[in-house]
Amino acid sequence: MAVAAPEPLVAKPSALKRFTKKLFRAVANRDPEYYDMYLDQRESRFAELYLRPLQQHLKEAGVLPPARILDAGCQTGRLLVPLAKDGYSVTGIDRSLFALRRAKAHLRNAGARAKLTRGDIGSVLSKPGDGYDAVICAEVLYLCEDYRLLLAKLASAVKPGGLLCVSHRPQAYYLVEALRKGDMDAAAYVLSNREGAFRGHSYFNWQTEEQLRALYEELGLSLLAVYPIDRFAWLAGLDIGAFDQGTCQEWLRREIDTPLEGGLCARYSFAIAARDR
Repeated sequence: MAVAAPEPLVAKPSALKRFTKKLFRAVANRDPEYYDMYLDQRESRFAELYLRPLQQHLKEAGVLPPARILDAGCQTGRLLVPLAKDGYSVTGIDRSLFALRRAKAHLRNAGARAKLTRGDIGSVLSKPGDGYDAVICAEVLYLCEDYRLLLAKLASAVKPGGLLCVSHRPQAYYLVEALRKGDMDAAAYVLSNREGAFRGHSYFNWQTEEQLRALYEELGLSLLAVYPIDRFAWLAGLDIGAFDQGTCQEWLRREIDTPLEGGLCARYSFAIAARDR
């Protein structure tokens, strides 16, 4: 009886795709699907909303180059590269080796240098260190159930007189996103819960400015200011990547200069706090 020849082993498309992605990342430092926040024009413009108040507070606190700054969750260097170009001694932490390789390339192209460390923020900050003049953590903690523990570790890494600069989510963000989708159950949940599951996401948390102030005071820091990050473009559903230079400058001016009234209503709230001397 004839025996059928075994079918040739053919890699599944998903496995082949994963292999190809790893190969391109390792050999060519490329991944067309990777969201590089440093290269993305929209994210580089949003970065200005962080950098303007950050640079102002660093100057007012006397934290000047070559002071030591930690960027916890630096991704590909959206904030890290500009600060390194300013002359700060910057250390970047990220879990993704690929992101750090991209950050290294961006630093090289910008003629700047920084120390890059792979690892989880919590585990890296658990190791003894000399402390930093400023610690930055942008768009990370709202995803973490242990955000209070991570915030405490970030605070412990700040020298006396130094700054802790962290972005959080305001309640209005989740509420508006739920209402846009017509999800009244999710909107009601956000109104009565400060953290939990949100529209398929595993976890969320939000804080008011008063709650942030109390949270930072518990850690021995004084909240200096809270800045909204992306108010108008987000609410209007505009793509700032499509703005020409003049429109972009006008948008940036209005985002920064328009007085904050009626509470935080933006994609993020950027808290800047000082450790007591």
